[in-house]
Amino acid sequence: MTSSDDRRNPTTTLSLMAAYVVFGVFHELAHLAAASWLLPSQSFAFGWTSPHLDASSWSMGGRPASLLRDAARAVLGRYSLIRIPATDDDQDATVRAIRRAGWVCSLTLAALCHLLHVTARRRRTNPRVKEETSSHAIARKVLAGFDGMSIFLNPAVPFAAYITAMEAIATDFLGFIPIHPHDRLDSSSAHHFIICFCGNFGVLLLNPSWLSVDGGRTALDILEKMVNVTMMRGAQSGGVVTFEPDHYSTKNKIKSSSSLPPPIHGVRSRVVNAKRTDLSKGVRNKVVKDNCERLSGNLRGWDKSEYNTNSGGGQLVRGFFGHTRFATSSKASFDGTHPHIWSERRLYNVYPLGLSSSSLSASIDCGSRSIGVENYITHNGDFDFFKVNGKFYDVEVVQLWLENVLGTPMPTTVDSATIAGVIDLLRCQGSFALSARYALCLTLTNSKVESDPTVAYPTIEDYEEIAKPFEKVLNELLDSNQSKVSLEDISSDEEMRTRFALMVSESLRGNLDALSSHKQRGFALAMSKLSKFISSDDEDADLANFVRATIFAFFDNDLLHSTRLFLQNAKGSFGLMIASSLDAHRQTCFAARGQTMSIAFYPRKGLICYGSEQAAVKAGLNYENPGGNIVQGDRREAENAVRLDLDDLGGEICLLDWGFAEDAEPAISSPNRHLVVQKMMNNRVNVVLLHQSHQKFKPLSKRLTLLENNEFIKPLLGECTDPVLADIQDIPRVCKQIQDDWRDVGLNRMTAWNLANCIRARMSDIVEGKIERHGGTVDILVTGCEVSLWVAEQFVSDLQKSFPKLFVKAVSSNKILGLFGQELPMPCTGFPYSQKSMDMKDPIIIIVSHSGGTFGPLACSNLLQSFSSSIFTVTSEWDTQIGKQLRSMYSDDLLSSRIFSTEVGVRPAEPCSVSVVATHQLLTNIFGHICITIISDPHSSRAAGSVIRERDLQILERCNQDGLKALEEIVGVDCKGNFIHEKRSKTERELRSAGDLWANHILENVKAYVMSFLYIVVTVTSGFPLISALAKAFGLTGSEGAFYIIRFLDALIYFWLPQINITIIRMVERRNLRHRMVGRTVVIGDCPWVAQSAEAFLSKIFACSYSIAGLTVLSGNPADHLVHRHTHRVVRGSLLVCGRPDGRLPALTSLEVNQASSIQSLGGTCESITIGHNKSKLPLSHRAIHLKSHRPLFLSEKILDNIDQEVDLVQQRREKIIESQRSSLSRAASFIFESTRIRKFEGSFLELSLSRSRQAKTTRSSASLLGAYVNLERDARKKRTESDDIQQPELNVINSMIKDHQGIENTRRVFSEIDVDCDGVVSLEEFIVAYQKIDADTSKEHLQKMFEEADVNNSGKLTFDEFLRVARMPNLLAELGTKNRDSRGLVQVQASKEQYFGEEIRKHSPPGVDSMTMSRSQHFSMELYESRIASLQRFVAMTVMFHQIGYRVQTFFHKVSFGLFGYRMDRTHSIMRIATTASPVSGADVRERMEELRLTLKIERSVHLISRTWKKWKTERRGDLSPEGGGKYEVEVQKLLKEGK
Repeated sequence: MTSSDDRRNPTTTLSLMAAYVVFGVFHELAHLAAASWLLPSQSFAFGWTSPHLDASSWSMGGRPASLLRDAARAVLGRYSLIRIPATDDDQDATVRAIRRAGWVCSLTLAALCHLLHVTARRRRTNPRVKEETSSHAIARKVLAGFDGMSIFLNPAVPFAAYITAMEAIATDFLGFIPIHPHDRLDSSSAHHFIICFCGNFGVLLLNPSWLSVDGGRTALDILEKMVNVTMMRGAQSGGVVTFEPDHYSTKNKIKSSSSLPPPIHGVRSRVVNAKRTDLSKGVRNKVVKDNCERLSGNLRGWDKSEYNTNSGGGQLVRGFFGHTRFATSSKASFDGTHPHIWSERRLYNVYPLGLSSSSLSASIDCGSRSIGVENYITHNGDFDFFKVNGKFYDVEVVQLWLENVLGTPMPTTVDSATIAGVIDLLRCQGSFALSARYALCLTLTNSKVESDPTVAYPTIEDYEEIAKPFEKVLNELLDSNQSKVSLEDISSDEEMRTRFALMVSESLRGNLDALSSHKQRGFALAMSKLSKFISSDDEDADLANFVRATIFAFFDNDLLHSTRLFLQNAKGSFGLMIASSLDAHRQTCFAARGQTMSIAFYPRKGLICYGSEQAAVKAGLNYENPGGNIVQGDRREAENAVRLDLDDLGGEICLLDWGFAEDAEPAISSPNRHLVVQKMMNNRVNVVLLHQSHQKFKPLSKRLTLLENNEFIKPLLGECTDPVLADIQDIPRVCKQIQDDWRDVGLNRMTAWNLANCIRARMSDIVEGKIERHGGTVDILVTGCEVSLWVAEQFVSDLQKSFPKLFVKAVSSNKILGLFGQELPMPCTGFPYSQKSMDMKDPIIIIVSHSGGTFGPLACSNLLQSFSSSIFTVTSEWDTQIGKQLRSMYSDDLLSSRIFSTEVGVRPAEPCSVSVVATHQLLTNIFGHICITIISDPHSSRAAGSVIRERDLQILERCNQDGLKALEEIVGVDCKGNFIHEKRSKTERELRSAGDLWANHILENVKAYVMSFLYIVVTVTSGFPLISALAKAFGLTGSEGAFYIIRFLDALIYFWLPQINITIIRMVERRNLRHRMVGRTVVIGDCPWVAQSAEAFLSKIFACSYSIAGLTVLSGNPADHLVHRHTHRVVRGSLLVCGRPDGRLPALTSLEVNQASSIQSLGGTCESITIGHNKSKLPLSHRAIHLKSHRPLFLSEKILDNIDQEVDLVQQRREKIIESQRSSLSRAASFIFESTRIRKFEGSFLELSLSRSRQAKTTRSSASLLGAYVNLERDARKKRTESDDIQQPELNVINSMIKDHQGIENTRRVFSEIDVDCDGVVSLEEFIVAYQKIDADTSKEHLQKMFEEADVNNSGKLTFDEFLRVARMPNLLAELGTKNRDSRGLVQVQASKEQYFGEEIRKHSPPGVDSMTMSRSQHFSMELYESRIASLQRFVAMTVMFHQIGYRVQTFFHKVSFGLFGYRMDRTHSIMRIATTASPVSGADVRERMEELRLTLKIERSVHLISRTWKKWKTERRGDLSPEGGGKYEVEVQKLLKEGK
C-alpha cells in the first residue's frame, strides 16, 4: 500500500502518529458515549481516584483537572476508566455493551477509511473511470465534500485505522487485556471499575522461606488445596485478599531506627465460578494474575527485605485470607463475592497505638501519620439484626443507614458486606476522625439506626475537622515539658483520660457557642453539623459523653475490641475473619458463633492455616516448606502440628498476633488486657481467646487437637483424575477395614461399649417402670440429612422390627430443628411429629452424618444436649465438627467415646458411593451390637418384645463377612486394592456393558447432531446434496421435472436429517430402532434407601452434562409405589433399572417390572434391566444381571435346591436310558454303571456340601419359587394329617383345630409327668432332669438358658403356658447354644459356621418336626439379609453401572471437541458436598433455643424430683406421724427446692 518514497518521507511518519492518536481518541469516545447512554446520569462518571491519595488532594483540582487527566489517558494511555455502580442489577450486560461499542466503532472507521483511500487513489490515477461499484459511488460523494484535501490519499491514515481496529478486537472482543496497575482499584472500590483496554480459609506464612525459596508457589499450592476442600461447602464464587506494602524498599534492608511498619494496602482477587470450571484453579489464577510478577511468576516482594530477615528486624508476614461462597440470600454475582469491603481506601491521621504496652516508650515517635485505612471481612453464616441502644434493627435498615453514615454507596446487597460497614464504624483506634464518627453514631443516648437518607450526618471531611481539637490537645499532652508522657500512659491512666476529655470538651463547647449564622466552611461547618446531634448546654451531658466516647474509642477500639463489640450487638450466625490495613502487618482476628472456625498451627513449617472446614486446615500436612522446617532444640513433641477449634456454640473470638520488629508482645487495648495470652509457634505467635459465654473452658493446651502423629487424623486425599471411580473401587477395602476394626479393640469398640451401657440403662428403666410408655415415647432417635438419613431410616426399620415394643424413630435433622430449634415451632405437615407427640426424655440419640459438618446434624448435636445425655454420631472420621461437639460434651478420652467412625475420611466427589456404603456397613455392625446387648438379658429382651434371636444375628454376620467377595466381583477390585482376575470380574463387565449400552442411548442425539453438522457443511459448501450428487453421477438431471424432484428429495433429507442419522447410529450399534428420539429418562426401582441414594448418585453424575446429553432421573419402591408413580410415564425408550431382592424371598419386583415393560407402543416399550441375586431373567426385561451372593443356602433354599437337583438327575437318567436304547451294548453297559453310581448318590441329598448343592440346572423365577414354597408347605401339612382322605376345607380347619387341641392335651400330660411334686409348676431341676432323659447330650447351661427364656414372670418356675411356649419352639435349643463373646471377652456376634443355614436347627430339633416348619424360623433372618446385605450389593452394582454411563458421556465431549468442551462428573453446579448454611432455621435461633431448653429441662427435672420426694414423704408420714420424721423430710424438700432454683 505504501511506496518506498512514502516510507522515507518524515511527513508520512508524523501523519501515521497523528492518525493513530485520533483513531484512539475516537475509540475511547465510543466507550464513553455508550456508557453515558446506558448508565444513569447521576451514577455515571469517568476518571479514577487513586487509593493512595487523600480525598481532599484530588478533589481540589476540580473538574478541569479531571478532564485534562482523562484526555491525557485517552491520548497517551489509549484507555479510559468508567465507573459502574455496584448496585447495577445487570452489570455484566452493561460491561459487555460498553466494551463492544469500542471495537465496533474502530472496525467501522477502518472499513470506511479503507474505502475512502481506495476511491481517492482511483480518482487520482484515472479520473475518467466510468464503472464503479455502489460503495465506491458513496465514497466518491463523500470525497466530493473534501475537494482540495488529500488527507485520505495518505496511506498512513488507513494503516493507523487498521492498527486501532486490531487493538480493539484483541482487547475488547477477544479479551486480551494487559494488566494495569490500576486493576487493583476493582478490588478496593465501592464501585465496579472496568478498564476499557479495548464456607472461610486462609494461610499465614510466618517462615520467610515460603516466599524466598520458590517465590510462593508452594504456598499457593496450599491455598489452592484449601479452596478445593472448602468447595465442599458450596462454591459458586470465591476470593482472596492479601496485604502488601505501598512501596517496596530499593535496598535489601530497612532502616533500623524505624520500629513502625510500612503502610500497607489490600489486594483483592475475586472469581465467579462458571458451571463447569474449577473454582480452586480459578481463584489461584486470579491471585497469580493480581499478585505475581509478570515474567518470573513469583509473588511480588518475594525477594524484598520487607518479607525477609533484614537489619531493621521489621519483617512482614504474608497472609492470604479467602472465602468461597454459596449464595443463599442472593444470587451468585461478582459484587457479592467475598472478601467484602464497604468503604474505599482513604488516608487518615493515625497515631501509633497498634503496639504492645511494653514496647511503648518515650523514644517512640508518638505523632500521627497519614495512613490508608481499609477493612476486609470474610463471613460464613447469616447477619440478621444489629442492636443500637438496646434496640435491634433489621439488616436492610442497617444497610441504608450505613450508606448515609459512612458516605459511601452500598457495595452490594448481601448481608456479609454490611458487616464490613459496621466494622468500618467500630475499628477506629488511633484515628480521632473515625472515633468521633463511632461516638456520634453508636454511643449517644439519641443514637439510632434510621433509613431516612435526608438526615444530614457529618461527612468524613467534617469528622476530620472535628478531630483537630482532639489532636491539638493530645499533642500538647505529649509535648508537655513538665513530664514526658506517652500514648500508653494516657491510655492506661483513667485520670489522664478524664483530664484529656475535659480539655477537649471546653474547646468544643466554646466553638459550638461561637457558631454564627453566616456562611460556614471547614471547621465551622463541621461544628454546625455536630450541633444538630449534640447540645452545648452545660446542663446537658451530650457533649461530655461524646468527647468521652470519642477518646475511649480512640484508645480502645482495636481489632479485637471491635470484633467483640460487633458480636455483642449482632444477631445471626458468624464465622468471621476480620483484617484491617492498620493491623494486618501483625495481627488478624477470627470469630465463631453458630458457624465453625478452626485454626491449625504448624510450628516446624512456620505456617498457620485457618478455615471453616476442619479438613481444609489439614492442607498443611500434604506440603513441606521449600526452605526446610524450623527446628529449635529437641522439643519434638511440642513442634507437632495442632488445631484449635473455636467454640461456635457459645461464641468465641481469637486474636492472632505475631508482633513486628522487636515488639513481640500482643497489641491489645485496655478493656481486654485481662485476657490470658498463650504462646504458640515456638513463642512466635500470641493467641488471645475471648469467650462470649460464661461457661468454664479447658486451658488452651487441653483444647488443641494433635494433627501430626495422630492415628485418628486422616490426611487429605491426593489429586485424582476420576474421584468417583476411586471411591467405588475403594468400597471392598473400606468394608473390610470396618469389619476388621469392629472385631478389634479400637475407637468403634469403645464407642460400642458406651452405647451398650446406655442401652442397658434405658432398658433397666423400662423394666423397672421408670419410663412412661406411650405412643409418643422415643427410646432411640436416629437423625440425619439426605443420604445419611435414608440409610438411617433402613437401620431404624430393621431395629424396630427386631424389637416391636421399643420406640425407635428416624427423623430428619431439619424437622427436629424446625420443632425444637426456634421459639415458634415449624409444623411438620404430613408427618406425625410435633413438640407434644414426641416425648424426648433422655432418649438414646444417634446422629448420622458422614461429613460431620452438615448444618442440620451439627446443630442437632448442640440442640439435643438439652434433651439427652446419650448422644452418639456415625461419621467419616474421628476428627469432624460433630465429633468435636461430642468430645466437648463428654470427656475427650477413648473410654468416653461417642464417635463411630467409618475411617473413610474426606471424599470430595459429590456423587456419594463409598461414603454411603461405609455408613450402611457400620450401621449393620451397630445394629448387631444393639441387638446382642438387648437379647443377652432376658428381662430386657421381653420388655423390648424381641423378635430377633442370636441365631439370626449369626446368620447376618456370616452373610456380612461373605459379602465382601461379592463386592469385590462387583467393583472388580479386591480388599487390598488390586484388580481381581478376569474370571472373577464377569459381574463388573456385565454392569459396565449395560452402562455402555445406556450411554449410547444418551449420546445418540449428540452423535446425530455432529453428523448433521458435517453433512450440512459438506453438502452446502460443495453445492451437491446427496440426491443431487447421485442424480448427477447417473445423469438424471436432464429434465426440468427431475430437477424439482431431486431438490424435493434433498429437502426431505435435510428435514429428517436428525432422525435419519439416529436411525443409522442405532443400526450400526445394533440398538432398538423403536425407541423415541428424545431425551432419556432413567427410573430406578428398589427398596427406599437404595432407590433414593442411587437416584442422587446418578443425577449428580449428570448435573454438569450438556443439555443435549442430559438425563432425567426418577426413583420409586417396587414393593410400594413405583407402578403408581411412574407407569404412566413409560414411553418407548424409557430406561428402567430395577433391583430384585433375593429370589428366595417373596417379592413383587418381577410383577411390577413386567407391568412397566408390558406397556407397548408401536411394538416397543421401556428398556428394563434387572440387578439382583435371582438367576432367572424376567420375560419382558431387556437384560438381567445376576449378582453372586457367596453365602450358604438357607434351609428352604437347600430343600428346594435338592429337589431341583434330584429332578435334574432323574432327567439325566431318562435321557441316558433313551440314548442307551439307540446305542450299542457297550453303551448300555456304561449306562448301567452310571445308574448304579447315581443311585448311591441319591440317598444323601440333604447332606450335600454347599458347592455341590448349587449345581442344579433348574433356574426358578420369583413366581416359580413362590409356588414351589407353597407346594412344600402344603406337603408338610399333608404329612402331619393322619387321614389320607380328601377333606372339605371346613373339615380341614376343624381337624387342624382338633390336632392343636390334642397337641395341647399331650403337652399337658407331659407337663404333669415332669411336675414330680405336683405343685402345678415345673422347677428348674425338674425341667433339666426331664429333658436330659430325651437328649442326654444337651448341657445344663443350655437348658438353664432355655428355662430362663421361657420364665416370663421371673418366678423361677414354669407355669403350663410358659412350658407350652418351650414346646412350640423346636429351634430354641439351637439358638441358645450360641455365645456372644469372643476369646477376649468382647461382646461379639459370632458368624455362623454352618454349611447351610439351618443345619444346627435340624440337628437339635425334636423328632417329627418337618424341615419347612424349621425353615419358617429363618424368615426374619432372610429379611435382615435382604435389608442389610443384598440391598447393599445392589446399590454398589448400580453405582458401577451409572459410573460407566457418566464416564462415557463425560469423555465423549472431551474427545470430540479436542479438549475444548468438557466437564467433571464428580462435581455439580453448586459444588455443595456439605450443606453448612442454616436451614430451615437460623443458627442464632438454635443457640438461643438450646439455652432455653436446657434451663426448661433442668426445671422440669427439679420439679419431678421434688414431686417424687413429696409423695414419698407423705406416704411415710402416714406410717410415722412423729414430729421428728416429718421434720426430716421437710428439711429434705426445702433443700431440693433450693436446688431447683
